[in-house]
Amino acid sequence: MAVQQVLKALGTWDIKLLPSTPRDVLDALDYFGHVAIVPGRVDPKQYGDNLLAVARYVGVLRTRTIGDDGRTNAPQDDLSVGGVGMAMWLGDEDDKGSVYENAVTAASASFADTIRMLLPASGAITEGILYSVAGLYSGTHRYESPRKAVQYVCDTMSTPSIPVSWRVNNTGTLDAGPDSSLFVTTPTCVIVTANAGEDMALRALPGSMDVTRDVEDYTTRVVLLAEGDGDSIATGAADISPAPPYRDIHGNVIKLTRLVSESDTVTGNAATRAQLALSQFTGTRNALTLSTTDYDIHGSFQVGDRVWVYNPDAGLVDTSTEITFRGFRINPIKLQVTEVSWAVTAGYTVAYRAADGTWTDLTDYVEPETDDTNTVTVGDFARQLTSAGTEVVGSRPNADTSIPGQPTFVEPFTGLAYLDDRGFTKARVILNWNAPLNIDGSTVVDGDHYEIRYAVDTDMIYPATWASVSEIRWQDMQTWAQPFAAPDGQWQLMVVNWDTNTAQLQDLSPGIGYDVQIRGVDKTGNIGAWSSVTTFVTSTDNIPPSTPAAPTVAGSRIAVQVTHQLGKSSGGTFNLESDLDHLEIHVSYEPGFTPDSTTLRGKALANAGMIQAGIAVVFTVQVEETSARYVRVVAVDKTGNKSGPSDAATATALLIDDAHISDLTVSKVTAGTISADWIVGARIKTADTGARVELNSAGLQTYNAAGTQTVNIAAADGSVTIVGQLVSGTTGRRLEINPTATFLPEIRFYASSGSKFAYVNSTSGGTDASLGLNAASYDPGDGINVFPRVFLTATASQFATVREDTFARRGPYVVLSTNASYFAGYNADGADGGYMYADAGLGRFGWNPGDSAGQYLDFSSGRTRHTGKWADYLAAGASDGLFTADEPFVAAGDTSLGLAYGATMASTMVPMVTLRHPTLRTWQITAASTTGFTVTVGTSSGTPSLSVWSYRV
Repeated sequence: MAVQQVLKALGTWDIKLLPSTPRDVLDALDYFGHVAIVPGRVDPKQYGDNLLAVARYVGVLRTRTIGDDGRTNAPQDDLSVGGVGMAMWLGDEDDKGSVYENAVTAASASFADTIRMLLPASGAITEGILYSVAGLYSGTHRYESPRKAVQYVCDTMSTPSIPVSWRVNNTGTLDAGPDSSLFVTTPTCVIVTANAGEDMALRALPGSMDVTRDVEDYTTRVVLLAEGDGDSIATGAADISPAPPYRDIHGNVIKLTRLVSESDTVTGNAATRAQLALSQFTGTRNALTLSTTDYDIHGSFQVGDRVWVYNPDAGLVDTSTEITFRGFRINPIKLQVTEVSWAVTAGYTVAYRAADGTWTDLTDYVEPETDDTNTVTVGDFARQLTSAGTEVVGSRPNADTSIPGQPTFVEPFTGLAYLDDRGFTKARVILNWNAPLNIDGSTVVDGDHYEIRYAVDTDMIYPATWASVSEIRWQDMQTWAQPFAAPDGQWQLMVVNWDTNTAQLQDLSPGIGYDVQIRGVDKTGNIGAWSSVTTFVTSTDNIPPSTPAAPTVAGSRIAVQVTHQLGKSSGGTFNLESDLDHLEIHVSYEPGFTPDSTTLRGKALANAGMIQAGIAVVFTVQVEETSARYVRVVAVDKTGNKSGPSDAATATALLIDDAHISDLTVSKVTAGTISADWIVGARIKTADTGARVELNSAGLQTYNAAGTQTVNIAAADGSVTIVGQLVSGTTGRRLEINPTATFLPEIRFYASSGSKFAYVNSTSGGTDASLGLNAASYDPGDGINVFPRVFLTATASQFATVREDTFARRGPYVVLSTNASYFAGYNADGADGGYMYADAGLGRFGWNPGDSAGQYLDFSSGRTRHTGKWADYLAAGASDGLFTADEPFVAAGDTSLGLAYGATMASTMVPMVTLRHPTLRTWQITAASTTGFTVTVGTSSGTPSLSVWSYRV
């Protein structure tokens, strides 16, 4: 169980799950979801997609394994999930992905614009940070994956001093640009064989080290064959500089020319691609593999970063570089980390992200790795570029008109039967064929892939044994000559690479004939003809079911009842194979008997539906003997394969079970307990008259001593009628319906303790029915018990606190009447206090409206008035406390105006007067009393008007 990260490649990962992983968690792990591995322990549901940015690794789930670990007896205890890195979304190992079916052409485009053009059209990878790279790129990309295209552009625009690369981030974005922008190019870590430890600015990793250096690919000149056909092929060349130091046996400078073919490279890029190809092979190959148990390797470097490597014994020394490490001067070489393998230990959080963005925490179900060894592979930058060219070197024809011939199958095919993960028997077949020539007899040098199609052969007569025929009914057979007819099927297509000549067909039906054909397709798209039809028969189902567990047996004097939960003898229930057809029931008097035709007592249906639904097999065997009997079962699958017999279960005959009694009269029943399902044809009753209970087809009825029906439960509609009191308990928390005759109807609700209760009751007057909702009473502290009550009548709705003895209001209350009026206030033992009132024409707010000293505000469509004092002055019979007036003089030239209140006030009013006139500026109040006041003004030629406010103090 480890994670393998590879520079500019897919890498792999695999996580083993515990056998106790819940089924809903396993069901949530769907293909092409993502698994995030985060250092430390966090809650995935709390952080959500923020985990992607902080995760050490995010991978794509492509593999689920649910199997049995042969080292244990537990079923399906080998659980694991795995997959590859995020680079898969640019193109997988088979170049599947968002392939460019239409040409993507860049004409003198910048590096960033070119990468944007090459992002997958599916949106699986989006733009991250695209750094600037010197130069412009021209080229066309078609019929290739984005991963290959992006790699090609990065290689083309790289220079020995400024390498260009790319990476896919955990968040599904693509970064591309110079290595110095993507990775650490100034090392902070040094790999040494001794003296590992910490320094002020460097860290050294301890562990074992394997070093490989070779010149197998050393090249002095590269000639690259670019686009074009025949004699018009564009070329580019590059020579090593300075001259190589190596000599041949005669002392001549060695000459090693490499030919590279890249037909999709345009003429303008040929020289650059040639120089790039040469730069890969101008030095020795330096590869180093380090194995370390340092857990904190994650903080030291990432894949793609540069590290210092120093091993004088292996020649890993660069005299042009000098660093100081722990007081010593060393001369390491700088290499790039190309691969890291690390274990998922108990210190990580593992979480799964579904396609809809939901997260599932897998940490508690992961079996952590105990070996925390980390493997690091580094090599110089030049060797890590993609190999230059994969095409066959040689002259190219002017046009690809060659068509692959027909491949030839190599028979016989090999195959076998197996059980799939659902327990059904399937067959697999391995096909072999010989590669064809082109139809013109030339060798196929541009082969791309093979296409294989297969379908059920409907012409074959399938053989059937008597054992298999005995498992079906006569009416289920097709004809006497062909009991089993082949189903009609459509061709299924399979594609395999050209560089292989084998393919495996899986999930085939066992013992069935199939037709198969193959044809070749070259890189240009020329398609060969299908080969002639080859027919083969898959392996028959020869896998017997697992040995079943011993049954459970119950005996009577005339029969034995056998129960089986369709479990294996190794343990568990309902875990036999899904191709199970039935169980054979064998009975004998010997405990170790061998089942055969003489001991067979019956066959019980048992199939996949019963296994999935958890339905046990129950089978009754008619055995007349009364001595001890032993029962064994044998599992038989749909093909007729039989398992080994189960262990024997024994039963001794006891009483006769109800399945073997067909006639029972009441005279035969004397005493004991009856445990059975009874069908009553008439009725059951405790008496014919008086107090009694009766059960019949109409339902259940009870009667009192006078013969009056008190309970009726109707069978037709389930309705229940009860006359009398209904109580849900005798003490504590309970419900009582119709507790007394005084307040019927009434429902009481008792608390868990004590005798107080809340209740709902109804009173009636004539045809009206009122409803009361009452809480339990309490003493507010003055010895008078009160209780809250909601009282609904035909004319009003009231919510108030009332006295328990008189039901009079005591405290706050609300009244809603049917004439659309609203009344709320406070009442203290009959004396009203503050109140609010509203109807369609008036709104009132105040205190004590029924008293002559009451104070309140009235709001209506005609006026707004205040009755009462505006301050706390004693004045009996107070009238209006505030009013306004707007009065003009009667005629021009008047010098005074007398205004009356219309009522005698309890005290003198204080009027406030405003005069409106174009020229008059003075006025005064010359008289004020409890009945009115006078305003005196100078003589005027116009008609002034007054506005008045009066307050009573």
